Amino acid sequence: MTARKTYLVPIDFSKTAQKALAHAVQLARTNQAKLLLLHVITESSTRVPFQLRDDYFDSIETEARAHIKKLIKRYQLTPKMYRVVILRGNNAAQLIADQAKKSRVAMIIMGSQGLKGVSRLILGSVAEQTLRYASAPVLIVK
Repeated sequence: MTARKTYLVPIDFSKTAQKALAHAVQLARTNQAKLLLLHVITESSTRVPFQLRDDYFDSIETEARAHIKKLIKRYQLTPKMYRVVILRGNNAAQLIADQAKKSRVAMIIMGSQGLKGVSRLILGSVAEQTLRYASAPVLIVK
């Protein structure tokens, strides 16, 4: 029996992430693959007081799960077609690449904000950094 392919789709609820998800859903249906929907909650010690951090991140995670649930409904995904992972950390690109390796995905399908010029050089992009870290192929949907 052949193992079923899995495509990792980072979800940040941006328009480009939703375009990437639409593309990934189409590919998954065509190739009878599964989707691993990944949302990364980036931690920042300067924004939230330490004593409020757990409650803050719990509320962010609850909100993210609600948004993901809406996307699942919009794209009519059945429970056999996907699984959801939510991670916390500072480096989203590294977490995406690590999860892809851990889950042995066939491909990462993600959106790009399309930053150009100085903005891209200063800020970098999660998509570009993921390309550097990932051992799996990365398909960037613009």
